[in-house]
Amino acid sequence: MRHHRIPSRPHVQGERAPIRLLHDATDLTDGAGLLLVRRAWDQLQLGTRLDAWAPEIGGRFRTSLYIEVWLVLLLYGGGVMDDLARLATRGVCRLFGWHAVPDPTTVGRWLRRGGPEMIELLDRLTWYLVRARWTATGVPPSLTLILDSTVVLRYGHTQAGAERGYNPTRPGRPSHHPLLAFTDTGDCLGVRWRGGAAHTAEGAGAWIRTLVVKLRQLGITDLTVRLDKGFFSKEMVALLEELGVTFVLKVPDHAWVRRALSAYRPSEKDATLWTATGELYGARLCSVERRTPVRARADAAQPELPLDAQETTERVAHVLTNIAGAQALTVWRRYNAGAVIEQRIKECYQLGFGKTAVDDLAGNAILAGLGGVAYQMLHLLRTTALEGAWCRAQPATLRTWLFRLPARATTHARKRYLHLLHGEPMRRPLLRALRHLAGLDPPRTRVLAL
Repeated sequence: MRHHRIPSRPHVQGERAPIRLLHDATDLTDGAGLLLVRRAWDQLQLGTRLDAWAPEIGGRFRTSLYIEVWLVLLLYGGGVMDDLARLATRGVCRLFGWHAVPDPTTVGRWLRRGGPEMIELLDRLTWYLVRARWTATGVPPSLTLILDSTVVLRYGHTQAGAERGYNPTRPGRPSHHPLLAFTDTGDCLGVRWRGGAAHTAEGAGAWIRTLVVKLRQLGITDLTVRLDKGFFSKEMVALLEELGVTFVLKVPDHAWVRRALSAYRPSEKDATLWTATGELYGARLCSVERRTPVRARADAAQPELPLDAQETTERVAHVLTNIAGAQALTVWRRYNAGAVIEQRIKECYQLGFGKTAVDDLAGNAILAGLGGVAYQMLHLLRTTALEGAWCRAQPATLRTWLFRLPARATTHARKRYLHLLHGEPMRRPLLRALRHLAGLDPPRTRVLAL
């Protein structure tokens, strides 16, 4: 037919033949790289364990299938309920052996029936993936626990928990205000979904206590907690001292905080940095100011400075810590090293974190927990299976180049085959990753229920 033919291009150098479009019944897929997810899922026996852990919810599909389908959807590039239909039509079902993909209505009912038991199950699954990664790479001898909150903007009032609260991008708009926990090794330790009106530190104290206990059960003794100024309070400092952890806690720039500091002095190595120390709530208060020197602001045409010329303070940071003997600049740099959590949260957003919501607060918490599981699964894959620069690749990059590989699926003599292009540049990295995952074992460590 004429409308299925693209005419030739006579004014180009090279092949000028027209292109004719044909319809083929061959089973094609653009998700061949998702075989890594299937290999890791089977090696860690996640389906069997989830069926044993999951509460009895009922319905046509098992809980493990719901979790696996949504996890694959997030890694594939979807993020909303309507994207589920794409998994059923692009050969993904054949890769994972699914007979059918739950439709959006079925998934929505499952989210509303899940309740707190399903939230606890996803938290347990996240820790299972963390332990599996540490079993393969080794438990880190020292660790920094980093907590931060983020704002998920909503454009409607039908999502449960969407309230007006702290919203720096769109003041006055309803939002959710979840709390996330990461480590400096890039592992996600969980998500706490909260309404938009929740304070930054709401529920953080009890969660920090739980996380510290679990990390110590895994054999981590050198533990540092890094928190920004939204978590600062006298009660938080007392909690961290009680837990016996090292902490670096940012303090707001209030006048009463400055009164607890000594006089500022310039740094010997950098004249633009001025430091001061003091004591607050029984801990050591370190302050760093970045100032523009007077001579740097002098005009070349007017070498003489006015009598009232003085340094200009561009930025100031106060950090409270219990690190004995550390210099103020050292404490300041150690706090800044934890800013990597901002990048981790952006990676979660690349995986569709908070992209969709339902009219049930527990259902929204389940969706957030699934986003945390998807991030940890991807972090496990890129740190245990991939090599070179792919170990640090962003989720969007891995999705574009690896997960969305084109392939053709065939069946011969009751055996299934997946055909990759021989000239595909990602074919060898995929095969090497599959071989690495063949040696992935379930975690040997345990975390006791709290």
